[in-house]
Amino acid sequence: MVQGTETTRSQLIPVITKWEEIGRKAQLGPIIFCIAAYFALEFFGSTKPIVFKMADATGQLASPRYWIYTSWFLIELAFLLTAVSFYFIYRIVGKSKSWWILLAAFAFSAYFIWLMTTENDFGWLYDFFHVRLAGENGESERSFVQWVVGTGFFEEFVKAIPVFILVILSPFMSPSLRSKIGVEEPLDGILIGCAAAGGFAIAETLLQYLSHALVNGWIQTGANVVQTFYFKDPQLNAIIRSHPQNPDLLLAVGRNVADTTIGVPRLIVRSIDQAFGHMAYSGYFGYFIGLSVLRPGQRWKILAIGLVSAAIPHALWDWILGFDKAPLTAAVAVFSYAVLAAAILKAREISPNRSLLQPSVIFGAGAAAGMAGLPVAVRVNPVVHAVPTPAPVMTPAVAAMGSGGVEGNGSAGNRLRVGSRYLVIVAGLRLLEHQVPGLVAQTRGGPVAEVTRNPNDPSVLGLTNLSNSPWETVTASGTRRQIAAGQTIKLAPGTKIDFGSTDGEVA
Repeated sequence: MVQGTETTRSQLIPVITKWEEIGRKAQLGPIIFCIAAYFALEFFGSTKPIVFKMADATGQLASPRYWIYTSWFLIELAFLLTAVSFYFIYRIVGKSKSWWILLAAFAFSAYFIWLMTTENDFGWLYDFFHVRLAGENGESERSFVQWVVGTGFFEEFVKAIPVFILVILSPFMSPSLRSKIGVEEPLDGILIGCAAAGGFAIAETLLQYLSHALVNGWIQTGANVVQTFYFKDPQLNAIIRSHPQNPDLLLAVGRNVADTTIGVPRLIVRSIDQAFGHMAYSGYFGYFIGLSVLRPGQRWKILAIGLVSAAIPHALWDWILGFDKAPLTAAVAVFSYAVLAAAILKAREISPNRSLLQPSVIFGAGAAAGMAGLPVAVRVNPVVHAVPTPAPVMTPAVAAMGSGGVEGNGSAGNRLRVGSRYLVIVAGLRLLEHQVPGLVAQTRGGPVAEVTRNPNDPSVLGLTNLSNSPWETVTASGTRRQIAAGQTIKLAPGTKIDFGSTDGEVA
């Protein structure tokens, strides 16, 4: 705000002018998701068991111990915890990607695991990799190599299927569609790989680990009930007493006594490790898949290194869990997340779209804003070249105004304060939406302001409004003016700019 001016209606009732912008801000999405999660858990989160009756190898109905058990509460809680882990990684990556394609990758992996778990036509995959190659048959302890081959290679390849599909389809997409849903760089591979890993992890947790935990918990509960209580029905009491060790009978008793809440601790433990578990491994492999797109001449070498690099920490985690050593497990968790973090940092460094990335932060302000004045990276596939930004083409509104479109005379200042940040003023400096909160770019992902040259005097610099909102400015001499979209204000020392929710000043 400019001191001494009258308070406007939009300042007193900000929701009037900012209502349309609220939906575009990153702060709103997580809150809406949490509100939806609250109502889902509170009003639709039934803990009553949901049962999927399974068949054995002969096609006959299997024992109830081998059925799949879950509940709506467990399903909703699993989605909530997985979404939190993915959003954490999404914010660190800092690149916008269509949520529809991320959800599609998530659903594809979850459905694939469902088919592999419940359908005999796909069950052979699990038997071949986990039982035959990995030795998951209970006869002997598996070696680390077996873990790598039977678990690491298999699961990482399965989770990467959506990424590979999009890599194949990307050349047939238009540039705009490819940037939204395709794979054109490592950051895309990381995001889509992590989304697919989320679906894989949820399906694996709900269909296998959690269902087994519920069965074991109910059997133990049933055993405690049988030992402690007598039933009013004499016939039922006689049956239970005559078969005290029957696991199916104990399971039936336990299911009627306890609901699925006994599986919540197990679900939380299994879901909270996503950022350094399945998502970390798949995101790391996704980095290499995206890198193979930038370096097609070395595609197979890169993919082989990526699969091995992702399979090793995955297998190491599963292998170390068998030793029941907390310090070793924690070390592997740190290592797994470290490889993902390193891949994200390197992917951001070599990204052809680096100038459009959001700050790689979760809390607080990032240092990326101070880099906005660097030359913009332009892409020449498959190599990225940094070149000086050419003199910008003035918008029709500015061109029509000529020199009159630039307010005032004299030399420009050398620093521009935007909020609490100071930026060096150079021609081509672009301000993005996250650097000037409250402004919305005219083009998706584009800048909201840019330092441009006066077409009649290139030595004079101005700040062009590329947002959808007008600015209020006051020059050092006290002249007030509104800068509409497409117009330019001269960057003279002492000029103050009210961007809306953020103020700026030329120093």
